[in-house]
Amino acid sequence: MIRPLALALLCTVIPLAATAHPEDELLVRLLVGMDKGKITHIGESWTFDPSVSDWLLQTYDANGDGKFDGDELNAVHEATKQNTEGSYYYTRIWKGETQLPDPQIYGFQATVKDGVVTLAFALGLATPEDPNALRIEMYDPENLTGLVPVKSDPVVIRGLAEGQTCVPNIAINKPDVHGGPDDIPIALTLACSE
Repeated sequence: MIRPLALALLCTVIPLAATAHPEDELLVRLLVGMDKGKITHIGESWTFDPSVSDWLLQTYDANGDGKFDGDELNAVHEATKQNTEGSYYYTRIWKGETQLPDPQIYGFQATVKDGVVTLAFALGLATPEDPNALRIEMYDPENLTGLVPVKSDPVVIRGLAEGQTCVPNIAINKPDVHGGPDDIPIALTLACSE
């Protein structure tokens, strides 16, 4: 099943019916944050299935109160970093043929609702970027987790400039080519105009 943070922890328009590893399914939603017409950050939320959520709570909710606080949250974040090593939180951002340097992570949260764990965080770009020039990829280099966009509002865009419109375009690989560094389960591009 999954290695110790056994998942590969851890947001668009087409639901994926099945994945290579449905027991490790990870529902994702992306938030594109913009300022003055340019992308400044990418927010992500990852919602785990009930069995992985239960494992996370048993492993990291030390006081058994059904949530992650203080040192518990730090432990979840550290495990997430370790288990997504080599993929930077399952995310790569490209500008043309050039991969942008790893963005700065901030605002890491882990919430629990009805026994289901959702992680959320933001990845800040080093400089604001033209939304038409970027490709945001989500992938698991070890092919341990099925990355699946949520069905409702899988991409949220905030901070558009006055009069600007952006349409998200999601490419999702079929389940039989799921995962691996060269097979990108989810890739987001935007078509924006003013």
